[in-house]
Amino acid sequence: METALTPLEFGRRARRLYADREAVVDRDLRLTYGQFFERCDRWSAALQKLGVSAGDRIAYIAPNVHAQLESFYSVLQIGAVLVPLNYRLTADDFAYLIRHSGSRIVCAHPDYVDAVDRVRSQLPKVEHLVSLGEIRQGWLDYESTLKSSPPEFAHPVIHETDLATINYTSGTTSRPKGVMITHRNAYMNVVGTLIHFPMTPADRYLWTLPMFHANGWTFVWTVTAAGGTHVCLGKVEAKTAFEKINSERITVMCAAPTVLIFLANAPERVRKGVRAGVRVLTAGAPPAAATIERIESEFGWILTHIYGLTETSPFISVCEPRPEHQAFSAPERCVIKARQGVELITSGELRVAGLACHVRRK
Repeated sequence: METALTPLEFGRRARRLYADREAVVDRDLRLTYGQFFERCDRWSAALQKLGVSAGDRIAYIAPNVHAQLESFYSVLQIGAVLVPLNYRLTADDFAYLIRHSGSRIVCAHPDYVDAVDRVRSQLPKVEHLVSLGEIRQGWLDYESTLKSSPPEFAHPVIHETDLATINYTSGTTSRPKGVMITHRNAYMNVVGTLIHFPMTPADRYLWTLPMFHANGWTFVWTVTAAGGTHVCLGKVEAKTAFEKINSERITVMCAAPTVLIFLANAPERVRKGVRAGVRVLTAGAPPAAATIERIESEFGWILTHIYGLTETSPFISVCEPRPEHQAFSAPERCVIKARQGVELITSGELRVAGLACHVRRK
């Protein structure tokens, strides 16, 4: 038997096995997996009615809201390519990335509609603008368009080598570069993540990490693959994050080291009594051992350090816990946890190469 390796398979399975389980929480909105995927189907049908076909690019500018999460299924399942943009950029940056990606449709959260309107004249190839919230003149309304659309759409054949998303780098050295992620790339990274960081339907994931960032480190699909619950957090503030962790019984979250420091240094009145046992995946620059020790000792959380790049879709190494580490003291274990680790079981061979440092002596 051969099955195309695509993250859409995780959605198909979740719809079948977990239709009645809670899939998404976004403020007052609560959706089961059945309801969530019906919405995705309706938006897929609406996109096809707008003329979108396989290979077309659809850009999104949105924080961690349910409409952005839906895009990772509704856009991909019609063979189109999702372009999730960093909403922290400027209007001119948006214009460049939309043009560079060749996007035909732009979907934007109300917070960014004005920015897109300012550069609208620079987007001659954009055929439709879609507001993911408030109704705006000259923009299609996402919710009303979705609700009036039937839940049936034409299913193209999806090959695992087909392009799924274009994710732009931060542009540290020059203009942001578009990384082309295939369905297979995404699928394999999800599987590798779940091998080293297992999840179950009992898990509830808090969206503190931006979904645009390397496809939310693939957790837009990973949580679904496990049948867990996506709890959206549109804006990351310490008070709101801690409240959500307690009220929504959060068990899993991802956080860059800067977010860990932000949470660890929150006022005591804000972080006091926070739910223990939360498993946290942190990536990027190695977090300081002192930060890890503080998070684990004061909050009772469990941290795993992983490393990746947008170009590696994204995870490629993990600081793998081993039984012998339990013999070390807590500070010693935290030093180990701050290391980059070894390749994921799905990464293939990993080799670290660098230039020798030559010191000229007088």
